[in-house]
Order: sequence, then structure tokens, then C-alpha cells
Amino acid sequence: MPSAIKEKFVETLSGELKDSSHMIVAEYQGMTAVEFDELRATLAPLGAKFKVIKNRLAKLALDKSGFSDLKEYLKGPSAIAYLGSDPAGISKILLKFGDTHTNLKVRGGQLFGTTADLKTLKIMSDLPSKEVLMATLLARMNSPLQALVSTINQPLQSIHTVLVALAKKKESVPA
Repeated sequence: MPSAIKEKFVETLSGELKDSSHMIVAEYQGMTAVEFDELRATLAPLGAKFKVIKNRLAKLALDKSGFSDLKEYLKGPSAIAYLGSDPAGISKILLKFGDTHTNLKVRGGQLFGTTADLKTLKIMSDLPSKEVLMATLLARMNSPLQALVSTINQPLQSIHTVLVALAKKKESVPA
């Protein structure tokens, strides 16, 4: 491959990495094309890309994009997952795929501006999704308000109950 093509590739990749706030590095040795297609299809709903890349070119792109801490994970056949809307979801998909396909081994990554080793990625992948966390937070914020409304409505409900009972009693009494 001519040098100009490699330079263009590095520029394109570093531009894409600058747009991403996270990246995960994995080893893929022994994966088949069908497995790659399956993994990419699983990552597609999150908007993530999964690329096989030469380590030398990847290191150049990492330096240009601010992910230089990840160069230590680029040993042997490497692939990177980046972009996407949910970094925890991406790591969850990669780790789950690695559990069922032994040829994919996640090495580490950078999420939310922090370098994460495999252990940290596993911890993050065990967290609930962003939507579940938001729903839980909203439910907990809403709970005291619901209790307050119930407390305020209690006297009105009591008065209503007494008036209904009184009306029934007067209807049952013969005139």
C-alpha cells in the first residue's frame, strides 16, 4: 500500500476517533468473516464501528486523536470499536460476544476520558443501561412528591368518605 494511502487512512481514522469519546481495543486472532459480520451487526444499532487495523497505523491515529494511552493494548492482531452512543453498551456487547466466541479478547479501552483495563470494562458492562438508570433516578425523585400528594389528599378523602356514609345513612332512614 503506498504511503499516501496510509497517510489518508490515518487522517480519516484520527478524525473519526476525535468525534468519539470512547474506544475499546480487542484482539481478534482466529475470528472468521462471518463472526466479524455478526459482531458489526450487533454493534450497528449503537452507531459503533469495529475495525481491524495495523498496530503501527493505529498508534499514529491514536496520537493524533488523544487516545495515546491505549497504545499499550496494541499488541498482536488488534481491532478497535469506537463511536456509538453508549460506551457501556458497546463494552457489554464486546465482552458478551467474547464470552461466546473465544477468538475475541477485549484488552482495554478509554471510556468517558479515562483509560480502562479489562477488569474496569467488565464492571462497567455489568451496570444497567443508561435508560434504566435514568428511569430509576426519576422514580426515586418522584417518590417523595407522590407521598406528599397522598398526604395532602388524605383529609379530603376522609371528608368525602364521611359525607358518602352520611348520605347513605339518610337514604336508608325512612321518612
